[in-house]
Amino acid sequence: MGLFVDENGIPVSYNMFPGNTQDKTTFKEMIKSSLNKQGFEKVVVVADNGMNAQENMYLLVTNGNGYVVSKSVKQSWTTKPSWNQTYPKVENMKSLSEWALEEDGYEYTYNDSKIMTFKSKSRTYQRELKDKEGNSVTITEKEVLYWSKAHYDREVKQNKKFIEYLESCKDHPDKLKDKQRKSQEFIKVIQVDKKTGEVIKTKGVVVLLEEKINEYKSTMGYYSIVTSEAELADKEIINRYHGLSRIEDSFRVVKSDLEGRPIYVWTDEHIRAHFLVCFVALTMIRVIQYKVLVHEGKTAAKEDGWESGITAERLAEALNRFEANHIGDGYYQLSEVSGDLKLILDSLGMSCDLVLPDLGQIQGLKNLFASFIL
Repeated sequence: MGLFVDENGIPVSYNMFPGNTQDKTTFKEMIKSSLNKQGFEKVVVVADNGMNAQENMYLLVTNGNGYVVSKSVKQSWTTKPSWNQTYPKVENMKSLSEWALEEDGYEYTYNDSKIMTFKSKSRTYQRELKDKEGNSVTITEKEVLYWSKAHYDREVKQNKKFIEYLESCKDHPDKLKDKQRKSQEFIKVIQVDKKTGEVIKTKGVVVLLEEKINEYKSTMGYYSIVTSEAELADKEIINRYHGLSRIEDSFRVVKSDLEGRPIYVWTDEHIRAHFLVCFVALTMIRVIQYKVLVHEGKTAAKEDGWESGITAERLAEALNRFEANHIGDGYYQLSEVSGDLKLILDSLGMSCDLVLPDLGQIQGLKNLFASFIL
C-alpha cells in the first residue's frame, strides 16, 4: 500500500502495488495516479530516503509541487561524491562530511546542565533535476543538516554490538561468515605469513579498517534533509520531516489495530476490498483523533514525532464498549459514558443523554455519530 496523509495524519489517498515493487517506483505512480488528479493547489511531499530519486523530484516540481526528503548521511559521508558532478552549477561546494565537521554556521541548543542536545545549519544552492528522457529543470534547493543527542545516543546503543563484533573479527576471522555483507566495508582480508609478516598466499587474516569505522561512528546522530521549499526556516523543515512518523504510525495501525496483516484473501478484487475497508477505518480513526486534539487545544506536531490525542487502540476499545442493551418493550439501556468514550463524544460535540431510548433514537444516534466523522 502506498499512502498519502496530510499534516494532521488524515489519509488523503492510497494505491496498491505488488509486493516486489521498489519504493521509488511506487512513489512515481502515486504522484501520477493520486496527487496530480486531486486538484490541490500545491502539495509538499515529505518522504524518507527511499523515495529520494531525481526523477521523482523532477516530477513533483514540474507539476507545481514540492518536496522535503531525507538524504543518507552515512552513504554521502563515506562515498565522498564529487559535488562538481552532482551539482554542476555550484562552485567549490563541500562534501557533506567536510561541511558537517566544520563548526561554522551551527546553531546550538543546550539543556539545563549546559550539555549540547541539538545543533543545525543549512545551505542553499542551485540544483538541476532531470527525468529519464533528459529533460531538466533548475531549482533552488536547501539542505538542512542537524545533530541530535537523543538520536546519537540511540544510534550508539543500536550499533554497540556491531562495533564489538567488528573488533572481535581481528582475533576470530571465522565470524565473518555470519555478517560478511554488512561488515565488508569495514574490514579487509589479506594473506600473510604470521611468522614473517610477508604478504603471501597462505591463511586469511582480518585487518580492521579503523578509518572506515571511525567515519561510521562520526555519522551517528546526524541527519540531512533536502527540500525545494528553500524559503522555509530550518526548524520548520525539520518539524515537517519529523511529521513522517504519521505515515509510520498509520501503517502500524493498519497492520495491528485494523488487522490489515496477514491477508486471508487471494483474488485481486478481494485484496483491494480488504485494504479499502482498512483505508476507510483509518480515515475515521484519524478524524476522531484530530477532533480530540482540537478539543484539548493541542496540535498534531511534536518535535520528536507527532501527537495523536488518543491512540487507535484506546479509541477502538472505547467505541467497542459503547453498547445498547435491550431491556424489553422496545427500550434499550446505553453504556455509561465516561473516560475515553466521554472524551470522544465531547470532542465531536455530541450529547448522549438518552434515557431508555427506543430503536429509532439509537439509529438516529448512530447517524449523528457518522455525520460528525464523515
